[in-house]
Amino acid sequence: MVGKRFIVWILMMGCGMLGLTQDLGIGAASFLRRGVDARALGMGGAFVSIADNYSALYWNPAGLAQIPVAQVGGASADFFGLGLHHSFIAGVLPFVINTQTPSLQIGLGTGYTQMTTDVQALNPGGQPVGMIQYTERLITVGIGFRFPNKLSLGATVKMYSFLAPKAGVDGEDASASGFGFDLGILAPLAHELWIGLAAADVGNTRLKWHNTPTEPTDLVMGRYTIGMAFVHSDLILAANYVHEALKGGIVRAGIELTLGFLSLRAGIIKPTQGPWTFSAGAGVKVGDLGFDVAWIQNTEIRAEGVQDTVVFSAFWEFTSFSGE
Repeated sequence: MVGKRFIVWILMMGCGMLGLTQDLGIGAASFLRRGVDARALGMGGAFVSIADNYSALYWNPAGLAQIPVAQVGGASADFFGLGLHHSFIAGVLPFVINTQTPSLQIGLGTGYTQMTTDVQALNPGGQPVGMIQYTERLITVGIGFRFPNKLSLGATVKMYSFLAPKAGVDGEDASASGFGFDLGILAPLAHELWIGLAAADVGNTRLKWHNTPTEPTDLVMGRYTIGMAFVHSDLILAANYVHEALKGGIVRAGIELTLGFLSLRAGIIKPTQGPWTFSAGAGVKVGDLGFDVAWIQNTEIRAEGVQDTVVFSAFWEFTSFSGE
């Protein structure tokens, strides 16, 4: 247990969480940006050109306007088995502006993301003050517009909120907050072929720390993704390229095959500087209710007790309410 807590502490320090003495921390909210939804992650996170369920709020807000019925869903994971507990819940509500064909569709979405972990807190002098539960929260509100030519545009506004209890000046809580926004585009290129573009934390989101010795500012770096997907009735093939400043590029690719109520998925992730990572998943849908699970290989941390990541998701569709 001590070894695991030490690993968690190192990870969070590297992600800008407890770098409270830095003038400008880079890489904040790293664990809030690792992806959500077992379906998407089972496909390697190659979801920007699909974005057709409640997790569109995260992957590409333009997808909010592609969802035909109201939907609510959530996901939960423990990254690396280290007690980095990640949860996500979101809902989408579609509206059709007029009854003519074709018509303009609007999708409204809201979501809540949270990461919590127990870490060793340090006082301003660098001395341990005991274990605390560090928390990162993200509240997101988004809107998407689908035009008659099937082109969709979307945007989200996000509020970040970090809390480190008793880790601030004089043993009080330290906290950070800031606002950011995302943009997205989803458009058909040809029959069953789609392109998606998403810009997350455009212009870098600034998180200002309070009640710390220097009250620094951390940055959530802008992340830009382009992807394509072949979407057939029972088969989806997708590939994304993700760019983030100072981290280089990441290629994500995935496949989903649906056989009746069962869906099978697989994905690969390849950073420009880093090893291949594989993922797999499955899902079942019975009526309006669906369940998904994903496995993500750990190729980042080599230490005793560190595990692969398993993600669980569930969602409910309100087919009796179409928004029309």
